[in-house]
Amino acid sequence: MNIEKAVKKLQEVLNLDRSSTKLMPMNETEITISKQQILLAVKTILNSKIWHLSAITCQQIEDGFTLLYHFWKSGGLTLRIRLDENKPQIESICSLIPGAEYYEREAREMFGIEFHGMPNPIPLLLPDNWQGGYPMRKKELPSNEEHNSKTSQKKGKSL
Repeated sequence: MNIEKAVKKLQEVLNLDRSSTKLMPMNETEITISKQQILLAVKTILNSKIWHLSAITCQQIEDGFTLLYHFWKSGGLTLRIRLDENKPQIESICSLIPGAEYYEREAREMFGIEFHGMPNPIPLLLPDNWQGGYPMRKKELPSNEEHNSKTSQKKGKSL
C-alpha cells in the first residue's frame, strides 16, 4: 500500500477530517492526531505495510511538546502529536515496534516525556547519576530560575 492509501485509511479509522492532514515538500505527509490515537494509528500504518519507523523526534513549543513519529516507504508519513507541558505523557509503541524503544528513551531523558508501558526506561544517553534536569528543555526548572534571579539581583543585572 502506498502513502496516499495509508493516509486515507488513517483518516477513516481515526475519524479524521482533511484539515488534520498536511502535504509537505519532498514527498512527505503529516497527520495531526491526539495522543489517545497513537496505538491505533501505528497499528493502521503497520497494517498498511509501512514498517519503517525512521525516528521519533520531540520539539518543545510555547505551552507543551510536539512528538513527531516519522515513517517511510517510498515517501514519508509523519504523525504529529501535541503533549501538555505539565503532563507530557503518551503510550509507548514498543509493543508494536520494539525498535522504538531507543527513540522513546531519548525523548524521555532529554525532554521528560513519559511513555507508559516502555519496557526498559533506564537511561540511554545520560549518566545514571545525572541530576541536571532535562537538557533539551528550553525552560529552566523553577529552582534554577530562582537561583539565577537571586544571583543576577546580587550583581545588579535584571533578566
